[in-house]
Amino acid sequence: MGLTERLIRHFGNPLLLAYRGESAILSNFRKFRLMWWASRELIEVHQLSRLKKLLLHAANSSEFYKKRFHEAGFLAAEVKSLQDISALPFLTKGDLNSSMAEILSSRYKRVELIESSTGGSSGVPLTFYRDREVTAVRRAQDYFFNARLGIYPGTKRAWVWGSPLDTFHLDKFKARVANFLGDRATYFYSFDATPETSKQFLEAVNRFHPKAIFAYPNMLAAMAELARDSNIKVRKVGKIIVTAEPLYDWQRELFAEIFGAETYERYGSREIGTVASEGYDHVGMHIFEPTYYLEVIDDNGLPVQYGQMGELVVTDLYNRAMPLIRYRTGDMVRIEEASARSGTCWRRITAVGGRVVDLVYRLDGSRIAGEAIIMSLRTAGVRNKVQVVQNTPQLLTVKHLYSEAILPEVQAAFQQKINDILGGEVTIEYAGVAELPYDKSGKYRYVTSECGKESGGADR
Repeated sequence: MGLTERLIRHFGNPLLLAYRGESAILSNFRKFRLMWWASRELIEVHQLSRLKKLLLHAANSSEFYKKRFHEAGFLAAEVKSLQDISALPFLTKGDLNSSMAEILSSRYKRVELIESSTGGSSGVPLTFYRDREVTAVRRAQDYFFNARLGIYPGTKRAWVWGSPLDTFHLDKFKARVANFLGDRATYFYSFDATPETSKQFLEAVNRFHPKAIFAYPNMLAAMAELARDSNIKVRKVGKIIVTAEPLYDWQRELFAEIFGAETYERYGSREIGTVASEGYDHVGMHIFEPTYYLEVIDDNGLPVQYGQMGELVVTDLYNRAMPLIRYRTGDMVRIEEASARSGTCWRRITAVGGRVVDLVYRLDGSRIAGEAIIMSLRTAGVRNKVQVVQNTPQLLTVKHLYSEAILPEVQAAFQQKINDILGGEVTIEYAGVAELPYDKSGKYRYVTSECGKESGGADR
């Protein structure tokens, strides 16, 4: 670790966080770091304590949960174990979209909360809220998982990302200072990817020499293939951290070949944060157990045994502004007990079968991250569960349930956004269907391209 990195990690970043009133990030980070070594019993004691507080808080300040608890005959004050919440119904994405005002705690003013949104891992766009406490906790989780890989504030990094919510504008002095004292990063906006901008980014990586790249795996794989096919030599990066899409073995091998990097997978979503991360031991993704209580259920809503695939249900133990109690993520996972190799009792996610998002083609033949389609759906106002198929660069099919028609004004807004991101006039056809199923592997095919070699998820 160089002198600049040490100074930022130990002095610059703490001073920046103190200036912003965000020192809770570091205090949470230190607390969670100790819990890595805690026994299974202590972890569950902590989870139960947080759960009891959350349930009482929801019962007293959320109209949605007051009604839900009453209808279920559920008494928050009488909870004795983590498993007691199985008496409650599941919280769905539909509930969040239809009943958000009632779900939110009355103890917070809406203007005090941090609003964000996501395409939704099961195809349902969402808007959601966090209070400042849980925001600091989520940041601390990222600090923790990064530190487990030797990545700290001040460690140079590059981002191959897509959401406008996550883009970083460094044209102002304060923003540049904050970047230097935090991520110390260079960024690539993957929705605007072309062969030329991709080459420029690879050149920037060579000049900047980051120690880690955070990326969507599909987009980074396209860049790596471009580097290989164009004989562009890329300086060794060391670590690549990927999320939001399935990671395939061929991609790990490609990243090792082009970037000289070890690849680490993460699982999470915008509404619940980074739930799990792979470590040096590569025994699956360690679940951040201090902040979540996780269940895995079968098609009938019943719990599955450890090591079996099922739908992930999350209870967020820290978001008091928008309590998520037994929240159905729509993602299929396999959870196993802790590995003896990892030195912790934290359990692991060893398989994920959730959203599949292909790269999509522009009219000029260049490829961009399929998340561009997801973001266009959300910002156009589509709140339906959908699946999008790119039949040709000039034709998209949007599949939706018969019972959930997409309004003409929303279609018009989506049309304009698609024309903008794909670079010309694109035909969009809407098809009502009886169901939007998962495939045989348990993945929900959210955006699928039938153009080129990426069709079907590129599991090659």
